[in-house]
Amino acid sequence: MARRKDQAARREHLTAATLTVIAAHGLAGATMKNIAAEAGISPRLIAYYYPELDGLIEAAHQAATDRYYWSRQRAIEGDLSPAEKLGRLMYSGLPRGEDLLLSQVLDEISVNASRSPMHATLMTLLFDREVSLYTAVLEVGRATGAFTLTDSAEAIARNFVALEDAFGLHLLAHNSSLTLERAEQQLASYAHSALGVRVTPIDPSLPENAKKSRPRA
Repeated sequence: MARRKDQAARREHLTAATLTVIAAHGLAGATMKNIAAEAGISPRLIAYYYPELDGLIEAAHQAATDRYYWSRQRAIEGDLSPAEKLGRLMYSGLPRGEDLLLSQVLDEISVNASRSPMHATLMTLLFDREVSLYTAVLEVGRATGAFTLTDSAEAIARNFVALEDAFGLHLLAHNSSLTLERAEQQLASYAHSALGVRVTPIDPSLPENAKKSRPRA
C-alpha cells in the first residue's frame, strides 16, 4: 500500500512539474529534459513512470482539466443566491491568481487540440463541464425569478464559456487593448443583456459582506 502511495505521489509530482514547464515554455518546451530539471530528478526516472512523453503530457492535461473544473465548482458551493454563484463563475472564468498557471497550460494545449484526438477530447470535456456549471445556476435563477433569460439556459451558458475562453486567450497573449477589468465589464454586460439583471464578477476569497452581488434590473 505504501509503495502505491509513493508511486501516486511521484506521478503527481511529475504532472505538476510538467504543468509548470508547459506554462513557462509552451508545449514545444515540454521535453523530458526540461521536465526532469523542474522535478529535480533524472530523465531516466521519468521514463520509469512514463515511458512515452505523450503519456506524461496527457496525464498533465487531465490533471489541469480536473483541477480547473473543481476549482470553479468549489467557488459556487454553499448557501449562495443565483446572482452570487453567477458572479463567482464569471470571476473564476478569467485567467488570474492561483489558477493562472492552469489557464496558461490549457491555452497552450488548446492550440494543439486540432492535431490530437486525445487533447481535443479533454478540451471538449472541460467545455461541457463548464457549461453545465453555468446551466445549473441559470436554471435555478430562472426558477426562483432572479433571472429573466432571453434564451435557453444552455445557450446562454455556452456563450458565457465561449466569452471567457476568448477573453482569456487575449489576456494571456497580453493584448494591450484588453485588460482584466475590461473583460469583467464585458462579461457583466453580457449577463445584463442575457438575464435582464446586473451581475458583476465576485472574488470568492473576499469577506462575505464585501462580495455580495445583488441582481439589479
